Amino acid sequence: MPIKMIVTDMDGTFLNDAHTYNHARFAQALHLMQKRGVKFVLASGSSYPRLVREFAGYEAQLDFISQNGSVSHAGTSLTNVVPISHPDIDHIIRSVHKSFPAEHISELIVAGVDTAYVDQTMSPASLADTKIFYEQVQVVPDLTQLTTLRPHEAFTKVAVRYTDPVSPTQFKRIMDGQLPNHLLMETSGFNTELIGQAGATKANAIAQLLARDQIAPDEIATFGDNENDLGMLAMTPFSYAMANAAPLIKMQAANVTEFDNNHDGVLKEIIKLLK
Repeated sequence: MPIKMIVTDMDGTFLNDAHTYNHARFAQALHLMQKRGVKFVLASGSSYPRLVREFAGYEAQLDFISQNGSVSHAGTSLTNVVPISHPDIDHIIRSVHKSFPAEHISELIVAGVDTAYVDQTMSPASLADTKIFYEQVQVVPDLTQLTTLRPHEAFTKVAVRYTDPVSPTQFKRIMDGQLPNHLLMETSGFNTELIGQAGATKANAIAQLLARDQIAPDEIATFGDNENDLGMLAMTPFSYAMANAAPLIKMQAANVTEFDNNHDGVLKEIIKLLK
């Protein structure tokens, strides 16, 4: 059965460790996809403005799933938003502050559709790192007062980046007991957890695209490297874990790329699939 849609995660998957990609090889792969009528979808935990920055000049030709499925765009048109209620935003922030010393949380980010908000106490180094993944970042005097400062804004994700000695297992164990069942926490790499509505996942956002385009799950190929990609890797027999992914992720995917993210692993597989 021919592939009709290709979906890839960004950081650690499509992008190399310097957060860029081989533009010449991408142009070659995109030409092949368009020649065969294959849709290309970027699915990331980061923000839509950041994705547009990475694919400037191509944005009108692509679909974008950002913030792990909380926000979707068809080219430059916003198509879906899954917001978190303001009381839930307040609860998440309070829970993080109550559960961890300030020195163990390097980044606490509340994201809206386009703008991400951080506290003025964030260090310059952490702020610079945040701007890699969120193109539009606004510093506010007190993040705990954000919903009061922005009463009409739709917030879609809370990102928490922790530092040693906090481990991923410890962070999840502590926060799982404090989050209501309608909120979901997913690992997004880089010691970062993304918290949003339970239904706001990459897999659910992809399912909406499949329904829109009348494409079956076995007509798509998916690429990922981390926990937040597991849902979309389970959707299709043409799923690929990156060569650089953890063993658990490789076990859940149908295939493993020959090359890692630093050697154009996704693009080489796409060209191989479509030639």
